[in-house]
Amino acid sequence: MTDPAHYRLLASALPNEQKRIRSSYMPTLVLGVALSAVVFVALGIRQEAPPKSMIQFSLIMVAYIAYLVVWYPRRMTRRLIKCWETYDLEIGCDYLLRRQADLPDLRLQFDEVQAVERVQGRYLRVIGKRKSRAIAIPEGVDHFDQVLETVSSIRPVRVRTIEQWQKHNVLMAAGLLLYVIMLWETSPVVVVPLSLAMGSIIVWVFFWIRRNPNIPESLKRVAWIFWLFFVMCILKLLGAVSPHLPQQAAGYAIAGTLVFSPSVLLVAGWVGWWRLRSSRYWRNYVIALGLASTSISALCMYGVLLCVRLAHIGNLNEHRLVMAGVYLGWPLSAFSIVAAFTGKGRSRVMLCLAALSLATVWTIEFYS
Repeated sequence: MTDPAHYRLLASALPNEQKRIRSSYMPTLVLGVALSAVVFVALGIRQEAPPKSMIQFSLIMVAYIAYLVVWYPRRMTRRLIKCWETYDLEIGCDYLLRRQADLPDLRLQFDEVQAVERVQGRYLRVIGKRKSRAIAIPEGVDHFDQVLETVSSIRPVRVRTIEQWQKHNVLMAAGLLLYVIMLWETSPVVVVPLSLAMGSIIVWVFFWIRRNPNIPESLKRVAWIFWLFFVMCILKLLGAVSPHLPQQAAGYAIAGTLVFSPSVLLVAGWVGWWRLRSSRYWRNYVIALGLASTSISALCMYGVLLCVRLAHIGNLNEHRLVMAGVYLGWPLSAFSIVAAFTGKGRSRVMLCLAALSLATVWTIEFYS
């Protein structure tokens, strides 16, 4: 059995990659953000938005563009150097394995490879059963001809002219423009389909980022911000349809979200905790304890809701049942919030959101 071959990136190819980032990637990114900002301001002026808010937004966008122009390239350069120094491609008798400091190891068996793409002068992409499971092999790797010969024997190489970052930037610019239009439009004919489409896309992009083995963990944490944009989509949708619904419909929608979302979040939290494959220690079990406490609090809430109509508490016993649920469920929810910040693991965000929803419901019940 022959030993696997290892291929590293050549130091002589690094300056060209740095130049490409400065001359191609960054101008495209800045142009997309600037265009979205211009559209936002133009729509705001059309909708007669207060000049003060437009000036504040313009200043924020100018500061963000300055960050993209001045500081972001330095950050990308540092990340690129780290990638260049730690990249290691291992090719065995029936597999490819990519190692890199800021990414988890990615292994593809030869029989798992579905396609091989090449952008001339840039890289090879060996794609597995899912498109996110792809190993990028820059042409700056040593003995690239040997790598190309080996990869070509697995699958035919398809030549592409458009790079992945170009596709992503175009899609990002289109998404930003549609999102900006959704924020300023008031017609339900425009807002309803845009909010539903943008909300669905945001959720899909979030999970795509979280599951993509080619995205650093630091960027995956930043992806949680997407849920703020998702909430804005929901609020715009409710604002667009509420005039055409009974007066209490929006309130029922918000109440239903608060009541039923904990169960969905808890299921996802327990699944995430159970599927944790690394060795567990006390901070992981703190998350499990928090999930158990939140589950008990949720069961108490659903039990109270089955027995009592909160808007019309009929007698003293029903009131006592509600207070008993509050005195038991609210401390459990508060403990779960503390556990979410104390523990560690992929389920801590789900735990925190579920506990916050339950704490909100118990607080409303207490003052009802």
